[in-house]
Amino acid sequence: MYSFVLIYFFFNLFIFFYYKPITKLYNLFDYPDNNRKLQKYPIPLLGGLFFIINLSVIFIFNLFLKFTDNNLVFFFDNQISFFLISYSFYFLGYYDDKYHIKANVKLFIMISFIFIALLLDRNLLLTDLKFTFYSSYLSLGNYSFPITILCFLLFINAFNMLDGLNGQAVSYTIFILIIFVFKGVSANLSILLILTSLFFLYLNFKNKTYLGDSGSLVLGFILSYLFLKSYNLNNSFGADEIFLIMCVPGYELLRLAIKRIVHKKHPFTGDNDHIHHLMIRNYNFIKSYFVIQLLLIAPYIANLILKKFYTSLAFSLLIYCLAIYYFSKKNE
Repeated sequence: MYSFVLIYFFFNLFIFFYYKPITKLYNLFDYPDNNRKLQKYPIPLLGGLFFIINLSVIFIFNLFLKFTDNNLVFFFDNQISFFLISYSFYFLGYYDDKYHIKANVKLFIMISFIFIALLLDRNLLLTDLKFTFYSSYLSLGNYSFPITILCFLLFINAFNMLDGLNGQAVSYTIFILIIFVFKGVSANLSILLILTSLFFLYLNFKNKTYLGDSGSLVLGFILSYLFLKSYNLNNSFGADEIFLIMCVPGYELLRLAIKRIVHKKHPFTGDNDHIHHLMIRNYNFIKSYFVIQLLLIAPYIANLILKKFYTSLAFSLLIYCLAIYYFSKKNE
């Protein structure tokens, strides 16, 4: 394992130093449009490539070294599901970055990918809801399949909402992966992905590359996969813990969906009303970044300290609503 980590580190170092020639070969850019994309010049969208290449390296080496420390991903059948659907989300994101897929078509394709993942790996299927504060559980019965698909969709799309401010989505990814490490959820895989995230984060902070849909969809699927797998097999999380980790992006998804529907737009249509857009109009990048990161991690940290789900939930909703109200007023 240690020798592979060293090889993996230098592989990422190579990508890090040679990202410019890779950019020319890859030829995928985010172009300014004076509307939603306000950068001054085209920025490479290397996020998806960055993570899918590293995922491929992990897959190839694991075939020979078997370095993973639990069965969440790397039983043979699980590998097929995990890597096949990860690649599928990557190519969907790549095509969307390149050609801009209509929202309904993109949603249908995502549902299809998740459906295939569940057929390939039934251990992803949610059969009940278990809570850390309640001894009994809620059986989902015949609703298991649609509810599992809905959970994947909500998680991936909520995560995608974070992509828009440099470092925001990847920093949050690192936060979640650190939780995985401490919970023993595919710890070796999580450590490797943290390493990749740190290399990408530096380039992203420097405005050298963006995550893009190809990156956010891959990361959203990977994180949701690990959450659901660990929930079903290892009981590493309660449903309430997962909710608190993702509740702020979830609030953002719900708020924007309602607002778009009211204005007769598709709920997944892009716009400039995200919380990071509200902040960046009045504050510099550093302040916006740190405030949003605090908002994202506050609910889970509050629950670790208070050990009370409903208090932590109320706290998270209150600070989110206050933040939206304050920053919206600042933009009037």
